[in-house]
Amino acid sequence: MKFDLTKLTYGFFGACAVAGLTYLGVTKYYEKEIAFGENYSGVIKAMENIDEDYYKDADKENYERNMVSGLLKGLGDTYTFCSDSSKALEISVNASMQMQTAGFKVGKDENNGDMVVTEVIPESYAENIGLREGDIILSIDGKNVRQTGFDNIVRELLGKSDTSAELVIERDGDTKNITYVRSIDEKRFLPLYKEILDNGILYYRFDSFDEGETANFKRIFDGFSSEEEIKGIVFDLRSNGGGAMSEAVGFFDLFAPEGSHVVCEETRSKKKEIYKTTADVQIKDIKVAVLVSEETLSSGEIFAALFSNTGRGTVIGSQTGGKGVFQQTYTLSDMSTYSIVSGYYYVNDIPNYDKVGITPDIVLDMEKRFRCTDDDIQLEKAIELLS
Repeated sequence: MKFDLTKLTYGFFGACAVAGLTYLGVTKYYEKEIAFGENYSGVIKAMENIDEDYYKDADKENYERNMVSGLLKGLGDTYTFCSDSSKALEISVNASMQMQTAGFKVGKDENNGDMVVTEVIPESYAENIGLREGDIILSIDGKNVRQTGFDNIVRELLGKSDTSAELVIERDGDTKNITYVRSIDEKRFLPLYKEILDNGILYYRFDSFDEGETANFKRIFDGFSSEEEIKGIVFDLRSNGGGAMSEAVGFFDLFAPEGSHVVCEETRSKKKEIYKTTADVQIKDIKVAVLVSEETLSSGEIFAALFSNTGRGTVIGSQTGGKGVFQQTYTLSDMSTYSIVSGYYYVNDIPNYDKVGITPDIVLDMEKRFRCTDDDIQLEKAIELLS
């Protein structure tokens, strides 16, 4: 039998290399385990004490999430946190087009599991059918919310367009039946986001930069401008908590030439992601006013800062909330998530505004309760400026 010495040699050294790499990998893994045991011996001891001395069986299914949650809370950072799977599901449902066009949001009461209406936009479909903020939804199509569980039933609010759901709600101790029709009909949210005010001014309110928001606005703008001349636009961002950075920059890109940018820079790795405006200006020679408040955060602040910094629009209102950081989100085994702040935003040549906020071009403070009423001095100022 003839042996190929070259192949045997390569095979021998290859096996040694694999063994060496395996050894190094295993060694590195155990080094991490040993380091964890040394650095977090108190955690391990507490777990042992719970197993040995706690007076009843512990709910170990929540160990991982609760430990991660406690670890993140220890950092003392508002935007670094852990959310259970219910919260992620709640956000997903509320962000759906059906819920947005209906004009209401729901949340889970952590004390008893109730489904609570957390927001109803004035003049919306939800308000018109009788829903009010603070209502408790007891059942959906006969299914009891508490018995079924919030996580198992909240998606029942969504479904095929033009189908209905029978809601039983509780308000001030009384119950009421409400028929809710699911829809993504754009006409349904006309009062929520847009209308032509006096003097040909388009008023456009939106509370987050969801995916597709830029395209939605462009379609709405084109629809109105085909019927009458638009002389100015008011963007109401006073309840805008942020959203997709790409949408914020893409939205602004409709109005401004190339040259503006937003940099997302990770503090540890120094990795940068840059969003830039292009040369494709689609809306020219129309004046813009942007309304902001302390509730305007993140992408909402960047949108306002871009208009102010470039002179393309005028920002009116109160100092914004000051969220100049971005997060990375990870998923745990139980599908709960946690978010960790990983870096800062930088808009053009503006210093980072985290915990400081964006100062409006025209500072005009006003109580929240006056928004969109006859006493809304911020909106009045915007109309005056654009007229």
